[in-house]
Amino acid sequence: MQNLKENMDKLKMYLENKNYNDIDIVDLVRYIYNNFGANFQISENKEKTLSKYINMNNKVLFVLVDGLGYYKVKSLSDNSILKNNLKKDISTVNPTSTACVLSSIASASYPSEHGIFGWWQYLKDKNINYCPLLFIERKTGINLKEKDVKISEIFKFESMLDKLNTNINVSMSREIISSDFSKFFIGKNATTHGYYSIKEAFLNMSKKIKNTESNFNYLYIDGLDENSHIYGTESKQVKAIINEIEEGLENLKEENKDLTIILTSDHGQVDMASMIYLNKINDYTKYFYALPSIDTRTISFFVKENMMSEFKDTFLNEFGKDVILLTKEEVDRYRLFGNTKLSKYAKDSLGEYIAVIVNNKYMVCDKINLEDKLYTKGNHSGLTKQETTIPLIVI
Repeated sequence: MQNLKENMDKLKMYLENKNYNDIDIVDLVRYIYNNFGANFQISENKEKTLSKYINMNNKVLFVLVDGLGYYKVKSLSDNSILKNNLKKDISTVNPTSTACVLSSIASASYPSEHGIFGWWQYLKDKNINYCPLLFIERKTGINLKEKDVKISEIFKFESMLDKLNTNINVSMSREIISSDFSKFFIGKNATTHGYYSIKEAFLNMSKKIKNTESNFNYLYIDGLDENSHIYGTESKQVKAIINEIEEGLENLKEENKDLTIILTSDHGQVDMASMIYLNKINDYTKYFYALPSIDTRTISFFVKENMMSEFKDTFLNEFGKDVILLTKEEVDRYRLFGNTKLSKYAKDSLGEYIAVIVNNKYMVCDKINLEDKLYTKGNHSGLTKQETTIPLIVI
């Protein structure tokens, strides 16, 4: 039981350090969107802080580099354009899973409001386990449209890009720009570009920016996160992608003097020591009415009502040294997933228990994913500073 107390102490320490009066990614996107006609309320202190770091021009490029945490930027060499233009550290939202953060960027709201928590999700109304970003059923890979699920049943908000009163350019890799989520995020009015390389992305953005007097531009770069997962956060593959980004920024800055570049990330990453397989000793599937969801360092368990006590005791006896186990009510009370109470949709999307890994391990709960996740080197979705702290870079 000592491990459980130590883990709860870690959570309390995190919650004491988590201050919604500090700047986070929701504040940042609200500030940017307001510059182009949105009308979000931002506290006077936050607006003052952001205006101190961001000199808004009529042309803005918002770059999101998936997986580029604050501490990764701090570790770069002194001649790095990223490090030299690092203004401060800000917080991302929890869980630190890409689907969760991208939904917060699209909606300018917290996960407690929009209810998208991670890579895996459960749609209670239709009893479907699914992947939000891929918009597919989890086990079969069938597109949710074929299961009579509308995108509005998953993403219960409007994309903020539809509300901006300026020209909009969006650039993403060709692999994802035509996905259902990307099309929802981009909205109806944006000009889009699918790129094959980071170099191409920056070159095209430069051309688009020059063509109009006022515009909002969004560039999403996803390769760094994938390579951190596969090769680790200090790998040569990760360094090569950072070099490509820096070269692109240097060229873009030289060619567009009237442009404000704001760069941040959705989360950081942590190098992993080992994997935990949920069903290695005990068969936990008997406890569940839906597949465990969210991600591999924050996991939501949908536990049958008559088995909740047994599940809790069995799970903590086996994994208590590695996790914090919270009820949905505790998550709501602690405001773990945002500074508002959980919306009905958010509550329905969470299981009865939520586990957070407290060390550099990750948990795989499904044999389908066991082989794919076995050799993961870098990971995220937890509560460590490395995962939750992201950079605010302004050029």
